[in-house]
Order: sequence, then structure tokens, then C-alpha cells
Amino acid sequence: MAEIKQGTGKTREDKEAMARRIGAFFEPGDVINLGIGAPLLVSNYVADGVLIHTENGCVGMGTQISRSNPDIPARTQLESFSNAGGTPFLPVPGAMVFSHVTSYSLIRGGHLAGTVLGAFEVSETADLANWYIKGNFAGMGGAMDLCQAKRVIVQTTHCTKNGDPKLLHKCTLPLTCNGLITDVVTERCWFQFIDRKMVLKEIREGYDLQNIKDNTEAEFTVADDLKTDVVF
Repeated sequence: MAEIKQGTGKTREDKEAMARRIGAFFEPGDVINLGIGAPLLVSNYVADGVLIHTENGCVGMGTQISRSNPDIPARTQLESFSNAGGTPFLPVPGAMVFSHVTSYSLIRGGHLAGTVLGAFEVSETADLANWYIKGNFAGMGGAMDLCQAKRVIVQTTHCTKNGDPKLLHKCTLPLTCNGLITDVVTERCWFQFIDRKMVLKEIREGYDLQNIKDNTEAEFTVADDLKTDVVF
């Protein structure tokens, strides 16, 4: 395989870079949902006016906080909200809260502008597997429902911790969705799915096309307007 000139995607720098690139996809007025874990970092990089939805019943998730932070007044700590992963946050002005039923009506009705999900595997035909891995039952959660969003963006490391590609010809694990992914952003590049075919749109600085080819099993085409040395 070609030399890896950056991190493995596990470093804080790589996670922030992916989140920064994904955050630029959204515009004020968009209502989006961020998966548990690294995708939550996207909230730090969206434009003002992008509203973040959480499955347990809120549109307007704001800054994540720690209830043990002495700099946050005790009253504020008591009044803070928690997202679907149990992390407390402060709602933005004008935030709305509602029942679980209403929340999933928004999700399943396809009313979200986008969602950002992690992945164990992604196929070249826009399939996603992100809830079960051998020896580690991660749990299905609401990911299958969230794939009804208008834009389904996967944020993932390009390879596993063993160096094996995550972007495959075909997923080997149980699917979360079939043919619904619109974008994949890794620490190395951005792929867009067009008619369920992978198209390489951008390569992050520190990588080149050969590195992407050597570390990607999935078949993909290169966009005519491919951008290289992009700062994520």
C-alpha cells in the first residue's frame, strides 16, 4: 500500500478535519441529525442557523456541556438537556422540544436535510453497515430510520485499525441501509454517490490519488473537477 502521510483517522486532528469538511455541506435553515461519537463534532463547524435535531425530541441542540463543570452555574446544569447519547447540552434560542413520536415522524418522513453517521463498512453501491461487527454488538439505534434524510453522509476512517479498507465492493456485515448513502468523508478524501456509483470529489492535503486507490477496495470513478491538496 502507498505510504500513509497523515494519521489513521483516529486522531483528534483527523476527526476535527472530517467534521469541518462535513459541516460545510450544510446551510442556515437546514435541520440535521448527528450520530453518536465522532459525528457530533460536526456541530462545532456548521454555520449559524443550522439546527441540530436529536432523536429523543429536540430541534436546536447547542453546546455540549459537562454537568460537573464548575464554570457552569448549578441552575443551568439542572436545566440542561441531554441528547440521544446521554450527553448534556444547552439548547439554542428558539429550540423546540417534543415527543419521541413527533421526533421519529420527522426522521421517518424524510424531513431532515441531512444526517451524519459512522460506519464499519460502506459498499460501492451506497450501502451502509454500522450497527454490528463480529464480537462487538454496537446496537442498531435509530440509524436505519435516519437514512431517510435527504442527505446521508458517512464520516469514517478510511481503513480499519488493522489497515484493511472500509470502502468495499460489498458489505459483509448486516446492512443499515441499502443504496441510500449520498456522501462518504474520510480523513483522506470525499466521495459522492451519483446514481449509486462512487465518485471521488476531493483529496485531502497529504494524500494523493494512488494512496486512495491503494487503500480502497470499492470501485470508483474520479470526478472531472477533482480537487487535490484540499484543506479539511
